[in-house]
Amino acid sequence: PNSVTTIRDRAFSGARLLSVTIGSNVTSIGSAPFEDCYPLIAITVNALNPAYSSVAGVLFNKNQTTLIEYPHGTGTSYTISNSVTSIGENAFSYTSLTSVTIPSSVTNVGNGAFNGAFNDCYLLTAITVDPLNSFYSSVAGVLFDKTQTTLIQFPAGIAGSYTIPSSVTNIADCAFFVCEGLTNVTIPNSVISIGDYAFEVCSGLTSVTIPTSVTSIGSGAFNGAGLTSV
Repeated sequence: PNSVTTIRDRAFSGARLLSVTIGSNVTSIGSAPFEDCYPLIAITVNALNPAYSSVAGVLFNKNQTTLIEYPHGTGTSYTISNSVTSIGENAFSYTSLTSVTIPSSVTNVGNGAFNGAFNDCYLLTAITVDPLNSFYSSVAGVLFDKTQTTLIQFPAGIAGSYTIPSSVTNIADCAFFVCEGLTNVTIPNSVISIGDYAFEVCSGLTSVTIPTSVTSIGSGAFNGAGLTSV
């Protein structure tokens, strides 16, 4: 209804929707309002809305500098527009995408923007960053900061073994969240910090060696992992 002005965090989480239309009166939208809304293919915003907009079913702020949410069922690959400088929290967490391309314009990636989620985002195998981006980079589809000292996101659709580059000192919060196909990970001696929930629900991960260089392991870092030895 036109009386609605606010959509709160995860307001429609888990709803079975095909499309959503946001009216002109909505001036506040929380984080990931349509997460896990399968098989949502389009979020449409009234053209008269002063705060938000949509392009090809994707939700943005009005001037399209912030990508707020990508709907669950829209396509398999997506190239973010050069107008975007910020990717919202959990913006791509519940999608069927296999690849995402981040342009040089992006200066901020929100927490959990590409997190793997139960039965969602598990197809994602590549996060590619424009080499001209000054804040982020990618190697073999994995998202890092520019200097590759922080591993930000390992795509949930990549299976098998993975060796973390020796440049990495920090494994970010939720970096390997729900990477159920990951069977083995080699953590180099350069790593000093493993973030909160970094390997949560990595059910295929049976063993991991934590080097002596690690001085900090976050809350729930290995919750739900299939570990038989550490």
